[in-house]
Amino acid sequence: MNIIKLDYQGLPVHAAREAWFNATEIAAMFSKQPYEWLRLPETERYIQALCKREAEKQADSNTGFSRITKSRFIKVKRGNAGGTWLHPKLAIAFARWCDVDFAVWCDEQITELLTEQPQWKEGRKAASVGYAVMSEILQATRQAEGKATQSYHYSNEAKMINAALTGRHQPLDREALSTAQIRLIARLEARNAAMIARGISYTERKAVIHDMARQNSGGQAITARHGNAA
Repeated sequence: MNIIKLDYQGLPVHAAREAWFNATEIAAMFSKQPYEWLRLPETERYIQALCKREAEKQADSNTGFSRITKSRFIKVKRGNAGGTWLHPKLAIAFARWCDVDFAVWCDEQITELLTEQPQWKEGRKAASVGYAVMSEILQATRQAEGKATQSYHYSNEAKMINAALTGRHQPLDREALSTAQIRLIARLEARNAAMIARGISYTERKAVIHDMARQNSGGQAITARHGNAA
């Protein structure tokens, strides 16, 4: 799962870009527990009907057979943001059991996540390609100057771009960024790659990249989890 953090009335809610939600975390907000909802007769009937419908859709699509069980819609995750996670087809019913106002908000988030997902994937791919191109140009430029390129040379370029967005010269978990943020990274990589090819110094490039980031993010540093740089 590509986990992101949403905000519900000032409270953090962890979800996946595929619109799965951390039910354990949500239930705790309302002094409840997921198992209380999962063991309800109507919940069990709904999950059975959902499994039946998914099996019918699988048969109609002629894509092969795999047994549809509730594990397709309910997962237990350990570690960061651990707990019981629910598929979007269950999340709304669960949210309604927790709190009707939260259910309305949850419905809006699921719609937004599922609508935005294709654009986010496209932007993430562009950023990955941009990082690769930037690295190739860096290596070729240094080679033309008779210099060897070490792994830290590549990571320094990525960290410089990350610092322009977050204020921290550290690796950044790009999976946690929004579509607009990941697209901005791709643009910054392209600008940086062009400046590397022109022989512009690191200090000068850094100033340009930071200025470009400020202009395109309203001067606000992006807050995100730290992890993979590219």
